[in-house]
Amino acid sequence: PSDSPGAHGVREEPQFVTSRAGENVILGCDVSHPLNGQPYVVEWFKYGMPIPFFINFRFYPPHVDPEYAGRASLHGKSSLRIENVRSDDQGWYECKVLMLEQQYDTFHNGSWVHLTVNAPPTFTDTPSQYVEAKEAGSITLTCTAFGNPKPSVSWLREGSLMVSDGSLTVLSITREDRGAYTCRAFSPQGEAIHTTRLLVQGPPFIVSPPENITVNISQDAFFTCQAEAYPRNLTYTWFWEEDNVFFKNDLKRRVSILIDGSLIIAQVKPEDAGKYTCAPSNSLGRPPTASAYLTVQYPARVVNMPSVIYVAIGLPGFIRCPVDANPPVSLVKWKKDGLPLRIDKYPGWSQMDDGSIRVAEVTEDSLGTYTCMPYNALGSMGWSPPAPLVLKDPPKFSVVPGGEYRQEAGRELVIPCEAEGDPFPNITWRKVGKPSKSKHNVLPRGSLQFKSLTKEDHGEWECVATNVATSITASTHVQVIGTSPHAPTAVHVVASSTWANVSWVASYDGGFQQTFSVWYGHVLKRERLGPHDWLSTPVPGGHDWMLVPGLEPETTYQFSVLAQNKLGTGPFSEVVTVNTLAPAGLFLLLFPISTPEPLVLLTPPRCLTANRTQQGVLLTWIPPANHTAPIQHYVMEFRLGERWEVLDDSITAGETELLARDLIQVKGCELPQSHTVTLSHTQDVLLHLCALIYGCPHNSQVTQRRAAHARSLCCTLFCQNPISQTSAAEMLSAELLSD
Repeated sequence: PSDSPGAHGVREEPQFVTSRAGENVILGCDVSHPLNGQPYVVEWFKYGMPIPFFINFRFYPPHVDPEYAGRASLHGKSSLRIENVRSDDQGWYECKVLMLEQQYDTFHNGSWVHLTVNAPPTFTDTPSQYVEAKEAGSITLTCTAFGNPKPSVSWLREGSLMVSDGSLTVLSITREDRGAYTCRAFSPQGEAIHTTRLLVQGPPFIVSPPENITVNISQDAFFTCQAEAYPRNLTYTWFWEEDNVFFKNDLKRRVSILIDGSLIIAQVKPEDAGKYTCAPSNSLGRPPTASAYLTVQYPARVVNMPSVIYVAIGLPGFIRCPVDANPPVSLVKWKKDGLPLRIDKYPGWSQMDDGSIRVAEVTEDSLGTYTCMPYNALGSMGWSPPAPLVLKDPPKFSVVPGGEYRQEAGRELVIPCEAEGDPFPNITWRKVGKPSKSKHNVLPRGSLQFKSLTKEDHGEWECVATNVATSITASTHVQVIGTSPHAPTAVHVVASSTWANVSWVASYDGGFQQTFSVWYGHVLKRERLGPHDWLSTPVPGGHDWMLVPGLEPETTYQFSVLAQNKLGTGPFSEVVTVNTLAPAGLFLLLFPISTPEPLVLLTPPRCLTANRTQQGVLLTWIPPANHTAPIQHYVMEFRLGERWEVLDDSITAGETELLARDLIQVKGCELPQSHTVTLSHTQDVLLHLCALIYGCPHNSQVTQRRAAHARSLCCTLFCQNPISQTSAAEMLSAELLSD
């Protein structure tokens, strides 16, 4: 805008002027100016300021407020020119003209002008260029900006928006939070960017860990280990196994650690092989570690060759070549008395895979001085020192322990064992299997003494007599009476969709009759409810199997067996985990192409009887109760004593009797003519019947069965179903009674 001659009076409409910060602007003032050249004063006011900030009188220098000094000047007769406009110049302005020689209308009010200053965003408060924070702590980054129009302020990291206001809080700081954070102020007039780097104080982080390496003997080995940390005052420590590399005598002179953490091992030796661990530290927190293995390859060598080789005359013996090699030994050459040894010339001699010589029976032919030279892919380090072979008599037991010793718990037990030989043998005792934790002593002459027998002493023990020639052993069994039972073993579980057949092998009963209980639990429920939510079911009759019903299909269960006698319960058996099967109907959904029949568990053929006739033994039966299910055929087996044999495995499904004409001649079992056959339906027979029904594995026949009486002729009848491939049996115990 510019001055205009104007008309007498005041403009009623205000002016609106818009400018960008840094530009020049003119604020117009439309008033009636004197025509006759009378003197006047021009005053400019800014709304909110009580006094004028610009006063101009004729040719005198204008009075200008310091905020506008050097920027405000009169344009034309009364308009105002503002140079290098600032954002805070924005607002309402009013000009007034004072006529000095007029009696009336001293002041002529001019225009109101609103100045809008558009400015790009500028920051008024930002965090430092670098900000430090401790690991696991928190920090808030605040950023404010000014501009017209008001800018929006946001925080970004790697181009991704984090918050859309000016305050960013980072909680539970980790080393992953380190890096650059950008504050962005944006408006239509432009944008402003400020970047702050977050430095996380914490222990080092290994960015380049060492890797396993393999080198040949006398070469140099190089391990890398680079770490990042703030502060960066990093120091590196290297360990061989658990020891500082500079504390290992032979190694400390050949190792050096570079400034970047790398480890150099000069001229490696076989003894340098092992685990190397790098541990960078900056004195903050616990130093991290990273490990790698050094493998040293070297030619085969002989280590610790005995100065004398002792072997027992008359027994098998070994002439060993103690070898150390990497890669493994591929060949061992031998010399006897300085000449190459031809092993094939000695009957009963052979060379083993490790190069040792096995002598089937040591005689005087074995006498001599032996040296060996091992080879591998890298060669050999040479011959061993010569070692003469000396024949010695083996130890011999003068007192052998008995086969079994029975004693009550808490009582003393001494088991004799003595040996003799030249040189005199040393006697030790060891328990077969699990070591005994009880206190026991070996007496001076070799006897084993238990001052107070415990349950853990029960089991097999060996007396070992050893001299330089060989070792001999003698075994005995210790039975500790009067304890709780030992844990059942060999727990086996066969599961269907809703039941499981659990079987086991009973251990020693502690000297009293023992009973069993089966413990089981739903794995997911047990993990949620705790270990005390197992279910237990007592096993009737002291059996070593039990059918557990009421299980859920497609569910994981755990089973264990507990034995108890009148003195208490023993330890639980091992825990066996099984998954129950899917219900039969689900197969239709999973495999719609096939339509399998539902599983049918056949009941046994009924009423199996035996009658003696002139032609032989007539066995008769009635088909199973669910005979509507297709039966493929029957199988008849018999037993006299402990061994079961097949009498006929192809009885057609329609048959209900079998005449065993040649039972006596073919099977080697004779039924005397003077004896009669009666049936014995005892409780034992019925229990064994249950075992046969539920103990049969799928797709196979029963392979182990028990009879009620050891001297009985027991016949078992099976029926097999081609769909279910399961079998069930009826057992008959036909006891032979004397006239």
